[in-house]
Amino acid sequence: MKLTGKDQLVSIIKDRINKEGEISFRDFMDMALYYPELGYYTSPEEKIGGYGDFYTASELDRAFGELLGKQFAEIYTKIGEEEFQIVEIGAGKGYLTFDILEFLQENYPEVFKNTTYTIIEKSPYHIKTQKEILSVFENVEWVQDIIDFDDESITGVVFSNELFDSFPVHLIRKKIGKIYEVFIKVDEENNVQEILKEASEDILKYIAELNINIPEGMQTEINLDAADYIQKIGKKLKKGFVITVDYGYPSAELYKPYRMRGTLLCYYRHRYSENFYENVGMQDITSHVNFSALKYYGMIAGLDFTGFTDQAHFLTNLGLMEIFEKLQEKNDYESFERLNRLKTLVLPKGMGEKFKVLVQHKNIKNPSIKGLDMLPYISDRYRL
Repeated sequence: MKLTGKDQLVSIIKDRINKEGEISFRDFMDMALYYPELGYYTSPEEKIGGYGDFYTASELDRAFGELLGKQFAEIYTKIGEEEFQIVEIGAGKGYLTFDILEFLQENYPEVFKNTTYTIIEKSPYHIKTQKEILSVFENVEWVQDIIDFDDESITGVVFSNELFDSFPVHLIRKKIGKIYEVFIKVDEENNVQEILKEASEDILKYIAELNINIPEGMQTEINLDAADYIQKIGKKLKKGFVITVDYGYPSAELYKPYRMRGTLLCYYRHRYSENFYENVGMQDITSHVNFSALKYYGMIAGLDFTGFTDQAHFLTNLGLMEIFEKLQEKNDYESFERLNRLKTLVLPKGMGEKFKVLVQHKNIKNPSIKGLDMLPYISDRYRL
């Protein structure tokens, strides 16, 4: 199989392999997604929506942002501090941010007035788009990384929507009872070759700490970057909540035998494949999030576990059905279209069940929040 895609990025990756020898799949994925100006997330290509490669909940309807805004307003009251921060990590085009701030401005003016909204964004393309869309608000600022905050400097809420699934992952394989890591090299004819090397101590430690049982013959993902990043968030938060919306499972479900190929997939023009080495820099590469890991490593950094649910229950708890009822009463074409889009957010076997919501807190005496009022039946899919 020959490497295809952006010739310049492919050449850079090949040059690195020629200089350093084989590289881990994690390092390949990192370059394919984040190499400056050429990676999938750092290039100026359209990624989200009909002309992109995938949809997010914020693209479907403003209700997603409005319900999040309602949750943030409750958190503002619960924290009890006048100065309030909302930190969004990876804001895409900025539509979700707009919906949240517009909702707070119209319905919770005190919260809006006392809120500083910070977007953590690395993509120059997205920053430009966000600044255009959010120019009507004066309380929005941008930083490049969570490490730009001082330790224990955030009072409020840190949230992300489809962030951790885009982190580069280590690809591992269990063979004859031993854990190996996948590395790649390129031969003289530009063919990709995967080779196995003994897994690092960090990977083996991760598996042991989370008590993960990898079935014989399984190829799957280990996301050490996510474990590191949730700890960074925990260190920066002084008082408040961390809300993570993403698709994935707890360890007990993620590494079951019927996922022998893992969850790693590529998305290109709304089609998916398992060919990671084509369309390099032009296709998304993503894997399911291990929410057990976010809980465990968050606790190491001082984040207590608040609750875990799916998107359908979270949004329903916050009042999605009331929005449904109001739209049904209007009985016009626009309302009908919105109803169809909103159903996508909560349908079983769709986004409503596929996407999960993990809530963590720090220095909060009574951490119960509206979004976690009603929880789904406890099974391996929800047991952290």
